[in-house]
Amino acid sequence: MVDAGTDPDTSRMLAGQAFFDDDLQAGRRHAEAAFRGYRDRGDLRSAARMAIDLAQLHHGSLGNQAAAQGWLERARRTLEQVGPCVEWGYFELGLMACDRSDAIDLERSAQRALDIALEFGDHDLEVRALADGGLALITQGRVQEGFSRLDEAMTALTAGEVRDPQLACQSFCSLLSGCDRAGDVARAEEWTRMMRELMIDPMGGRPLVLATHCLLVYGSVLAASGQWDEAEAVMTTALGPTSSKSLGHRIETTCNLARIRLEQGRVEEAAGLLAPYEDQVVACEPAALVQLRKGDAALAAAIARRGLKELVGDALRGGPLLACLVEAELALGDVDSASAAAASLSDLANVAESVSVSAQAGLSRARVAMARGEHAEAVAQLEAVRELLSGGAWPLLMGSVRIELAEALAAQGDSPGAIGEARAAAAIFERLGAAPGTDRVAALLRRLGTAAPARSRDSRDRAVASLTDRENEVLDLICQGNSNAEIAARLFISPKTAEHHVSRVLSKLGVRTRAEAAALAAARPIAP
Repeated sequence: MVDAGTDPDTSRMLAGQAFFDDDLQAGRRHAEAAFRGYRDRGDLRSAARMAIDLAQLHHGSLGNQAAAQGWLERARRTLEQVGPCVEWGYFELGLMACDRSDAIDLERSAQRALDIALEFGDHDLEVRALADGGLALITQGRVQEGFSRLDEAMTALTAGEVRDPQLACQSFCSLLSGCDRAGDVARAEEWTRMMRELMIDPMGGRPLVLATHCLLVYGSVLAASGQWDEAEAVMTTALGPTSSKSLGHRIETTCNLARIRLEQGRVEEAAGLLAPYEDQVVACEPAALVQLRKGDAALAAAIARRGLKELVGDALRGGPLLACLVEAELALGDVDSASAAAASLSDLANVAESVSVSAQAGLSRARVAMARGEHAEAVAQLEAVRELLSGGAWPLLMGSVRIELAEALAAQGDSPGAIGEARAAAAIFERLGAAPGTDRVAALLRRLGTAAPARSRDSRDRAVASLTDRENEVLDLICQGNSNAEIAARLFISPKTAEHHVSRVLSKLGVRTRAEAAALAAARPIAP
């Protein structure tokens, strides 16, 4: 490594090189040396820029929030000695846009930075301000306006208008985050490809932090579109040893992977993934869903409320949290509180240009109506949401709507309609590998006196794999022809507990009879 000595320009160059090599600690040391060198030399504007870079490094990559705020304060105090200058615009964007939880404050910061960029003719800052402002607008649900800014920023980036490669990387991150939050698969694919062609591939896979962000976003949009196997492979790569050590990206990818695990019925795995990051706002929604699956609705509601409090003006991430809160309040039997949360979600949907938020609002209203016994109202709401989702962009959400509609139709006495919707939901859950959804469909169809659709081999294997050790013991005894009383005696449990285990096994396997369970068990793969 080159010895920077006391030359701040050399230290700054080495800091940039370390950033591209993903050597975060070396980057921190060189940036600190550059800050001291510029300050001692009297170049306060350059010193302030290094303080801002250090704030971003600590906040987004190293996970040191207090240190990040400290460096921002150093930058502010330094710039106050300078007076009006373009660096105030960089100060406004001192934290990475994707890491900021207040979308309204981010929009204001980006607008002030844009005004300063235009005043001083700084094209690099102008593009960064457009990108960050676009992300802020999308996050608030102003999707069309936000993508207009992101498209303009992307045009400038591809035309080579941004000279600073680190600033280009930061702008690209805002573009990718906008695609992720809006669920725009087409843009995510196109922009990821362009970023690789323009920046990452020509530089030998660097900067690694941007390459990893590309994986993060691509995995997220694949998951939203129902391509879970492909999404899991991409996310696993993003968390692997060849990817960036940036903590922010690792946390977000881990939370996305936990969501997939939840929908596969692997609740404990999801909980284990989230455990180190439950203090992070991005973990609030999956962590709340974990508690719902575990039956702790009160804790789920508390986590959802905390996330909603931390996210300001965030329609696209606040919507799922409100939907989760509705479920939790209904599980607690508090229909009035659930209704209030559903009303807040509807207000959000009225201003957000988001199909998913509108669908979640309609689904939540239907759940409240069902809790009040207003079955006709629930059916009307769910049929409207089913039409809204007919484009196929949100398959898991569509599956949830169809099973809820089947439940509502069954409550109305429309068994044929309920069976039709349940079987449609089963087809969606089967394609996705969503074990809890498949179990719920099977249980409903059993209540309606009909068999669940036949599962694929992969789905059957996943169902068997979802059994706990105790449930596997029960299944083995079922295969041996034991009655509930005999199972209880063999396992030293009460007959009622044995009955519960047998019922749980049948539900998980999606079968109605013990004979069907035995046949499914006989076809399971032999463990090596």
